This record gives sequence, structure tokens and C-alpha cells, in this order.
Amino acid sequence: MKSNNCGIFSKKERIFGPEKSRNQVMEEPKAAPWVYGEFQRLSSRLQEEFLGFCMGTKGLGITYDPVFKRIFNPEYRPERLEEFLSLCLGQKVKIIRTVPNESERLTEEGSLLVMDILVQLASGVLINIEIQRIGYLFPGARCACYGSDLLMRQYSQVREERRRRGQRFSYHDMKDVYIIVLIQESTPEFQKFPNDYLHYIKPESSTGLELDMLQNYLLIPLDIFRQILQNRDKRKPENKLEAWLMFISSNRPEDIMSLIEAYPEFEELYKEVFEFRYQRRELIGMYSEALRIMDANMVEYMVEQQKKEMQKQEKEIQKQKEEIQKQKNKIQNQKEEIQNQKEEIQRLKALLGLEGQ
Repeated sequence: MKSNNCGIFSKKERIFGPEKSRNQVMEEPKAAPWVYGEFQRLSSRLQEEFLGFCMGTKGLGITYDPVFKRIFNPEYRPERLEEFLSLCLGQKVKIIRTVPNESERLTEEGSLLVMDILVQLASGVLINIEIQRIGYLFPGARCACYGSDLLMRQYSQVREERRRRGQRFSYHDMKDVYIIVLIQESTPEFQKFPNDYLHYIKPESSTGLELDMLQNYLLIPLDIFRQILQNRDKRKPENKLEAWLMFISSNRPEDIMSLIEAYPEFEELYKEVFEFRYQRRELIGMYSEALRIMDANMVEYMVEQQKKEMQKQEKEIQKQKEEIQKQKNKIQNQKEEIQNQKEEIQRLKALLGLEGQ
């Protein structure tokens, strides 16, 4: 029994690296002023995550934008993203190029849309992969805008290619576009489907008319996926797609070891991830970038919440105004009724000859 525990420990140490104390880890950034300065700027939660990862007691948060982009960089390790996308779409895909993530259609404020990872497949299909920690900031309207932007990019590209070749453009040359959104904390709409973590959406007609509208969406609420996993007797992924989602969504050591036990091929990937423990400048840079993005998202979230609260207050004020107006109308009606009654009394008195009495 003892040797078995030692075996598990040695395997964990082989992946996570040797554990260090909090004091040991804290001394290292202090020896590098820039790293320590960036560490001091992190929020307390990010500082704890940074320290836990450097101590070897927890994994790296893959859902932070800079971390996800580093691990799934299609220019350096396309096979990772290719496998993940193949599993998501249920078909083999091949990435031929990374597309600039900024929209070419500019507004006065700057780029219209900036996407996380945008790739083109050998089939011509465009796929945008988005990581969103706050689900409220990626509603259906935003999905539709991203899908429309992808179509316009492809439209411009295909037209230009046909023009250069002296060929006539045809809409039949257009290919599908996909928006895949990985949501860290989903909104109440998703909570109505506690047993589903893959939501495929494509425009359909009410009559069964089949037209290829090109826009496709896949929304993946990672919190619901994790909850489904936690509710199982054996908290292990049942297929390779679930394995990737577990890798992306959890930095808990027990989940990491469980995933490697079910899919040993992830061990090498985790070893690569844990190499960042010893690349402090790159690691703190990723956390600093994550904080910048989180701050921007939080500002956007707070603005949206304030707008929502203002709209709620405006509706309440309007409701109160309408209620006050109803009361005024009621009082006015009562005054008119009293006046009518007085006039009726005077009329009756006049009929009875009692007007002067």
C-alpha cells in the first residue's frame, strides 16, 4: 500500500515538478525586481493562483486568454487546436493559416471586432474560438455580430481572389463560418439545461426549408460541464472531447491526475504547461495580461450592469409616474363627481322650491 502511494506521488511530482514552500516561491520574484513589481500589481486572487502554480500545488488556469492562446497557438502547435476542433465539429479539420484577429472594418474608436483565435481550414471554412470568463459579456447578439463579421471577411477575400484571377464571383464560393465560445461562468439561460454542455446553433426555417445559411455556433458552458463531471460516480472524461474540456476548465491537481490516468497522452502536455513554473518572466507576463483583460471585461461588465440597473430604475420611475397619473386622474374624477353631485343637489332644490333655504 505504501509503495503504491509513493508511486502516485512520484508520478505527480514528475508532472507538477517538486513542491516548494510559499516562502521559497516568494523569494524568487523578489530577486527579480520587474517580476516582483508585476506580481504586486496582480489582484489577491491572481497572486494566490500564481503562487499555487509555482509551488506545484495546483495547475495553470487555461481559461485566461493569454494562457489559452499560448497553449493552443495554431502557428506553433496546430495539431492541438486541430484535434480539439475536429472533436467539436465531428469531422477531421486541417488548419492552413491563422487569420489576423482584428476586423478590417474600422470605426472612429478603432477595430470593430477583435477575436481571440481565428483560423482558416483547408476547406476554406473560417473558425473563431473565443474564451469568455464572464458569460454575460458574450450574449447571442455578440455571437451574431461575430458570425456576420466572419462572413464579410470571407466575402471580401473571395471576391478579391476571383478578381485577381479574372473570374466571376459566386456566392456558391462562400464557405461556412463557425463561432465556438468557451464560457467559464455561464448565464441563467444555460442553467436551464443542466445536463447539456454542447449547444450547437444554426439558422433553420419554420417549414423545414433547407438553405445553407453558413453561420454556425457552438457554445460550451464549462461550469456546467464541470458540474456534470462532478456528479458522476467516476469523475473522469468519457471521451476525448471531454478530456480536452477537462484540461481547459480545471486546474485542480486531482482532476489533472484523473485526466492523465484516463488519457495518458495528456501527461506530456501538462509537463509543458508546468515548465512555465521556471519561466517566471513569461508566466508573470501572462498573468499580467490576464489581469488587464479581466479588468477591461470587468469594466465592461460593470457598465452593462449599471445600464441594466438604470433601465430597471427608469422603468420603475415610469411605473411610478403612471401610478401617480392614475391617482391624479382618480382624484380629478372624484372632484368632478362631487361637483356633479353638488349641481344635482342644487337642481333638486330648485325643483322643490328650496333653493333659497
